[in-house]
Amino acid sequence: MSRRVTTAVALLCAFTLAGCGQVDLSKSVQNRTTVKTGDAFTDKALRLVEPCKLYTPELVASLGKDIGQVPSRGGYSSCSLIIGEAATGKKVTLSINLSEHQFSAPKQTGKQLSGLSVNENQTQTGCSEVAITARDPDKGINATVGGDFTGNPCEIGVKLITAVVGSIAKNPPKYEDTPGSLVGRDPCADVDDRTLTSVLGGTTVVKSPETIRDCRFQTGTTGSEKNEITTSYEIGDDPYQYNATAKPTKVDLTDKVKGAAQFKDQYAPNKCVISWVQRALAGGKGENVEVAYSRLDGQQEDSCAKAQIVAKAVAAKLSS
Repeated sequence: MSRRVTTAVALLCAFTLAGCGQVDLSKSVQNRTTVKTGDAFTDKALRLVEPCKLYTPELVASLGKDIGQVPSRGGYSSCSLIIGEAATGKKVTLSINLSEHQFSAPKQTGKQLSGLSVNENQTQTGCSEVAITARDPDKGINATVGGDFTGNPCEIGVKLITAVVGSIAKNPPKYEDTPGSLVGRDPCADVDDRTLTSVLGGTTVVKSPETIRDCRFQTGTTGSEKNEITTSYEIGDDPYQYNATAKPTKVDLTDKVKGAAQFKDQYAPNKCVISWVQRALAGGKGENVEVAYSRLDGQQEDSCAKAQIVAKAVAAKLSS
């Protein structure tokens, strides 16, 4: 279970992020089918999209009323905004997530936007419209509408997902290019094959990008895996302080990365997590890296020793 921060951050000016280079695109990522729609909706392209800037005045006016709220960032690829319902002025919460993993099969709408099929999931508290960008595992651009207001949230959701997908297809707002940022990096490409095979064993490693910010590495067929590695990049609080209840220890990974937080997952005792701030941001936040190693078959193992091998390899690559 990941302990990364997903708390919304309203200080948008504090996050001057980058679409950074040095992404290793040589490794093939298995166990994924990309929806063929052109370059705008690839993982690489979506990492560079600035979600908070998708809330243009024109978009807000088409959905309701501007009530003076500012967008709140939940991470690199997610952002929310509260507006007023057009008829009543009641608060409506809009949320955009550019890469959300799909755990279940929602309603198929039969609708397509820029070549992406759209799924819908309505609950008692709101509605989500998801434009699918990849299969196996399924993930997509999620537009969610919620709040205690009079109208149909799915009607607003359809307008929101249509506008978001259209903007990304034509001319999406992008992060500024800032050296050292993780925003453009591929977590599936930043662990070398030699490290993966030495830690996981076996000859074939399956790389599964559950979102554009996370990657899972396993060997064997589904259900037979004995261990796994996960990596993720996200905006969050200081990992050592945030995970204080797990009683982390500090470990040095490279000459440049010292004092990373290492701890056992409280819900999975055979899982060890190592997390560190790769790039500090204003407001006490940072661009954080999280690496974890888990033993899945119940066998006892020094999971932290394995996690350190991977974390050192990732830290070295990111700092090179």
